[in-house]
Amino acid sequence: MSPILLAGFAGIGAGGVMLFFSHIAPRFGAGKFVRDLDEMRLFGRTYSRRESHVVGVLIHLFLSFFFGALYAFGADQGLASGYDFWPLATYAVLVTVFTGGVIMPLEGHGIFGVSEDDWFPIDLLITNILWVFLYSVIVRLWLAV
Repeated sequence: MSPILLAGFAGIGAGGVMLFFSHIAPRFGAGKFVRDLDEMRLFGRTYSRRESHVVGVLIHLFLSFFFGALYAFGADQGLASGYDFWPLATYAVLVTVFTGGVIMPLEGHGIFGVSEDDWFPIDLLITNILWVFLYSVIVRLWLAV
């Protein structure tokens, strides 16, 4: 299998771990990280809360795959110098800028999620740093880099 695809699946693995912790954290006293919007509307259809949740999970896993494969492609093309600390830290910042500037507003959370909380941009950066750390651990195990 292609190393780029394997790295994409490593991204799904990291995203899956993050999803798991986001689902069990409220059971241990943590509040909800992102509030549920009243109703999800897409292409003129209103979706139930359960359908919205499933779509959110699928989008999260798709983006995890995409960002994982994108980094591996950049490393393969020489745009990033492998899976060392500084290239991955830079990538975490770039992913934060993209998700905060594009994805979060499309989901209705405002730019960098500020309509949720004033500290949300910091939370977003920390979450993306954690995702990149998990991604690097998984990709190092699978690709032996």
